[in-house]
Amino acid sequence: MEQPAVRLARVEKHFGDVVAVAGLDLDIVDGEFFSLLGPSGCGKTTTLRMIAGLEFPTAGAVEIYGEEMGLRPANKRPVNTVFQSYALFPHMTVRANVGFGLQMQDVGSAEIADRVGRVLDLVQLGGFEDRKPRQLSGGQQQRVALARALVNEPKVLLLDEPLGALDLKLRQAMQLELKALQERVGITFVYVTHDQEEALTMSDRIGVMSGGELLQVGTPEEIYEHPATRFVAEFIGETNFVPVTAAGPDVVALADGTRVPLAASHPAGTELTMTIRPEKVVLFPPGGEPGPPAVTLPGTVTRRVYLGNSLFYDVDLGAVVVRSRQENAPGAHHFAEGENVVAAWEAASAVALDQ
Repeated sequence: MEQPAVRLARVEKHFGDVVAVAGLDLDIVDGEFFSLLGPSGCGKTTTLRMIAGLEFPTAGAVEIYGEEMGLRPANKRPVNTVFQSYALFPHMTVRANVGFGLQMQDVGSAEIADRVGRVLDLVQLGGFEDRKPRQLSGGQQQRVALARALVNEPKVLLLDEPLGALDLKLRQAMQLELKALQERVGITFVYVTHDQEEALTMSDRIGVMSGGELLQVGTPEEIYEHPATRFVAEFIGETNFVPVTAAGPDVVALADGTRVPLAASHPAGTELTMTIRPEKVVLFPPGGEPGPPAVTLPGTVTRRVYLGNSLFYDVDLGAVVVRSRQENAPGAHHFAEGENVVAAWEAASAVALDQ
């Protein structure tokens, strides 16, 4: 197996009686964009700070490219960190801000000029060298912070919610820019965020954390389509939770006894939760054609919410109410509150979770 860029082995971090990170094992692949995702207080920033050398583990080991970091301080590790607060020197130009770290390392002026010029071109700030931070937009300041980190040529770039201070549209645009930048430079990015969309948009893999524990690691598709726990399913986008009971091989029963197919190998009588994303639940008029073989249940629309490019419908199926999201596309059938419908989904679109 290829040596990981970052390896965390049974890493723990305690602050007094508080366990911030609990026995975390993780390998981050060389050259990947890896995101640590979770709510505030879940331990993701503490984990990043232990990789950076800004905190030291209470137990366990942090390795970077096979070398155990021990108590090595941040300035002696082959990493650089970009924070949400860019911490640019307001009295310095962009050129001076980006080159400051190299000056502190006594790098020659010719090499500083060359490296600063190359990295500013990389982040699309060529021509901005003589501006001060106050003369830049939020997105441009964020790129200066990235350039300042990249100019030191780290093996791993650590990013702690660097887009958090930007407005929504700029943040969405910078997500695409940041992923494109990572692909151009080809180094390992470890990104901390609480924003599910950010993680899904940019990451090669995601690690979902809660309560100091790593609950699931996988590609965005794996995390979204096949969540391992109820927390992961609920945290990564909207989903339906339906209480069911195992009723045989790959069959479960709803509360009213209705049997539906669901991939689950639990003994009959086991209480489970079925989760299915709203966009997987398709609605048809009674007598409509559901298409491929699917679970079909009659119901009634109890709520309709218009969202512009899509519509949400809450549908009472008798035993449970599920939410369906339908695209507002030309020719799409719209349903009214109180209208009878058929709700359909492919069995493979639903996931069984242990309660």
